[in-house]
Amino acid sequence: KAAMTGLVFFCALGFGSVYQLQEDEYAVITTFGKPSVVSTSGLKFKIPIIQQKTIVSKATQGFALGYDLRTNVNNEDESLMITYDYNFVNVDFYVEYRVTDPIKFLYNSSDPLDILRMLCQSYIRDTIGLYNVDSVITTGKSEIQSEIKQKVMNRLEQEDLGLQLTNLTIQDAEPP
Repeated sequence: KAAMTGLVFFCALGFGSVYQLQEDEYAVITTFGKPSVVSTSGLKFKIPIIQQKTIVSKATQGFALGYDLRTNVNNEDESLMITYDYNFVNVDFYVEYRVTDPIKFLYNSSDPLDILRMLCQSYIRDTIGLYNVDSVITTGKSEIQSEIKQKVMNRLEQEDLGLQLTNLTIQDAEPP
């Protein structure tokens, strides 16, 4: 019985020491709480129990602001804004980002994606409020997008969350 228990223990250790890393993933390995990054894909080894791994995607990811991606239903709490000329407008955005530093992404904040979401919402409302309703709905979309994107990128750099904003686009802008 003791030999069987020992065999099971060593098999568990053996399986716990091998992992597969895909091309679009980072692995953050912590050894006694000190993190290090593995970024090359393939079969990797770690010391079981002593080392822990966390996988972080390198791929560009995104989220919607102002609407639900799955159902395409409008979320007025996020999309309804007031313009410079005191008109209301519904504006939907799609935000794309990627992780550039997985250690900062995992350890510099408890929820970096929530911070990114709040920064985007704040700068979107701030910027939309500087333009009149006609600019928001028609002619000023690209200018507004680039202005918001620049503000968010500058702030992300200051916050040092290991995230990079890759794109921010207005999906739809219309009167309520």
